[in-house]
Amino acid sequence: MKKAFTLAETLITLGIIGVVAAMTIPVLNNHLRGKKLQSQFMKTYSELNQAARNFYAQTDMPFRDYQDSIAEDKSDSTIWDSTESLKLFMSYFKGVSQATGLGSRAYDTKYNIKNLNINNKFIDSYPCDRSIVFTDMVGRDYVMDDVAVYYNVDFGPKICVDINGKNKPNKWGVDRFVFVFTEDNAVIPYTGREAYNLSKNLTTDTEIAQYCNSSMTNIAHTCAYFALKNKSPDGKGDYWYDFLRGK
Repeated sequence: MKKAFTLAETLITLGIIGVVAAMTIPVLNNHLRGKKLQSQFMKTYSELNQAARNFYAQTDMPFRDYQDSIAEDKSDSTIWDSTESLKLFMSYFKGVSQATGLGSRAYDTKYNIKNLNINNKFIDSYPCDRSIVFTDMVGRDYVMDDVAVYYNVDFGPKICVDINGKNKPNKWGVDRFVFVFTEDNAVIPYTGREAYNLSKNLTTDTEIAQYCNSSMTNIAHTCAYFALKNKSPDGKGDYWYDFLRGK
């Protein structure tokens, strides 16, 4: 006599499989999402630094010094617009296009509400709000901040990148990050206390974590520092899975 599972046993087994799948699939999806975002972040970080090196090789001038030099030649009414310098920097990326029309600037209402806001709340100032928006071949958005010469620091300007462009979630610290140019021709995560201006870099993880944590009600502008290390700002696990889970 052949033995077989009863209908009840089969249904129970399928039910158990369904419960296990319901528990594990979200975890797997979160891991995959984190891995994808991490890959996009690291690629962006590498290409920003490669562009900075190429810029220096062709101009014999770090990008920070170049932006300061052209600012000195402008009138007070135009020195705050960093479109010209960002356009030159973006020439070291492939397939770059410049946004046009309403919302083309980071501080225009249309662009803010759709792309650079916090939880759909309009904020009239951003870490990078002084240039036209540029998009590269893979869809990443780039925006630049004020000319660095007007701040008493040895780095700048800030450059903000949405590492997956118009794709969601469009949140600071998840797919939008703030970087800064240095005097020694590098691009590094921005770790200053002030989001909207250039301020001296904070020196400890505890200080930097104040501006990148799960209870942020404002722009999380220092998150690139922890994203690069893959370290959660609260010290509990990694960045790309533990910290971003549910964000």
